[in-house]
Amino acid sequence: MMHLKRQQGQTAVETVLMVPLLLLLFFLIFEIGRTFFSWIIITNSAREGARLAVVEPFTPPEDSINRIRVRASSTAEPLTVAPSACTGSDASCVDVAPPADDPDCTATPCNRIVTVVVRYRLDTLMPISGTIPFLGPFNYPGFVEVVGVSTMRWE
Repeated sequence: MMHLKRQQGQTAVETVLMVPLLLLLFFLIFEIGRTFFSWIIITNSAREGARLAVVEPFTPPEDSINRIRVRASSTAEPLTVAPSACTGSDASCVDVAPPADDPDCTATPCNRIVTVVVRYRLDTLMPISGTIPFLGPFNYPGFVEVVGVSTMRWE
């Protein structure tokens, strides 16, 4: 009977040591899944914006760029992406690089390329920072920037 009591204490100590590691592993798997889900949506919205750019006529450029931004932001529906040009402080935005004005495509290589970049700031559920024993400083930020880029040739 004395042997069983010692094993119960050992099990409790092992449980106390392993639960934080298992919770951290579960949390990181969940965060990676959220990030991957956001990346898929953002990449698809950039692709839809670029597809709209190459299918429709690109005149006048300001109206076309606004339509592309609206299309890309509406495609990323579960996420909130603003249909505006990117600046340094934007959390989410859509950038459009229109094709160069070369109607005969005389330049080599031809510069009739449309690039759509969609940026989204994904806030993490629980930022972690501190020092982990034997590993050193650890900094998991409060957000992750997810970027989707699509480039297509305008025909």
